[in-house]
Amino acid sequence: MLTDVFFTRYEETALFRSLLRREKRTLHQCFTILEDFHPYWGEVGKEQESSASFWAEVHKRLANELGARWLSDAYYQTDVGLGEYRRTESRQRPYIEICRNWYSAQKALDADIDQYLKERLGLIEVGLRQKYERAEAMRDTVKIGGPVADMVSKAYQLEIQKYEDAAAEVNSRFRAANFPLHYHNGLFQIEADQLVSHEIKQPFWSLVSEPIWQNVDLDMKEAVDQRDNGGKDPAFFAAKALESTLKIISGELCATHGKENGAHSFIDNLSKKDLVFLEVWEKELLKAYFSKVRNQLGHGPGSEPMPQLTVFQTSWAIEGAMSWIKMLVLRFEEKRGSSL
Repeated sequence: MLTDVFFTRYEETALFRSLLRREKRTLHQCFTILEDFHPYWGEVGKEQESSASFWAEVHKRLANELGARWLSDAYYQTDVGLGEYRRTESRQRPYIEICRNWYSAQKALDADIDQYLKERLGLIEVGLRQKYERAEAMRDTVKIGGPVADMVSKAYQLEIQKYEDAAAEVNSRFRAANFPLHYHNGLFQIEADQLVSHEIKQPFWSLVSEPIWQNVDLDMKEAVDQRDNGGKDPAFFAAKALESTLKIISGELCATHGKENGAHSFIDNLSKKDLVFLEVWEKELLKAYFSKVRNQLGHGPGSEPMPQLTVFQTSWAIEGAMSWIKMLVLRFEEKRGSSL
């Protein structure tokens, strides 16, 4: 199974230059966050089985992406029995121990610092994503309903609270260590501006974590990844995320008529007098965004010069789309709530 991991997404983007006390301390703190989810020692019964399963899956996914059978030495020799029955047996270490030994191993003298840190953070990302996926699966069960829904609902609330607390702590550790990263919805991505992140990005990622906004979430993650790695069309994917938001809201508010032709039509749907979802000035600004960003990047220029945004324009296009989506989703949730 292919796993999207941090160190391959940002393989060509240098993020770390030093491995000193601050970086080592942060690595240790991040691993203890995963251990708080599933500490192995001292647990019994089903809890211990759950821990073993969690760390086995973390190990399998990460080792596969690193091209290794084991992250670290998986077996050890031990003497068992007494007297003439005494013998030496080979036993496998617990997966949490295999992961911890690899994670905390000293960097080889000739190893690249940037890659070493990215690979270790990749383990944290994979572990957090597993908890995120588990919470999502539990939420789906609750929505389906049935005799076990109430019991699952209580477990889900506990699970999602533990996950959100862990995600918040990881981001706090990153900020304290000046790591240029932010964790959201299963991924580590570059965080360039903390004020923009606090006011726009964090609320944005929280809002689009709901299943209804899945395509919005995926396209915006693609936009951020392409921007951070010097990709060709980051602003185009940001505009796609914004267009998806407009389409979803138009459909949910029964404003879609089936003859729409692009984002402008869905903007018109949401600015009709009988709906009053978008003001006239908002409609004009949104259309201008698509005309200047989406349309220029989404069509062949013919004999004209190939349109290309600067680094600053690209960040503006992504953050602008995030800001619009945040406002649209919040307004939609408010309108939907008032109609219940």
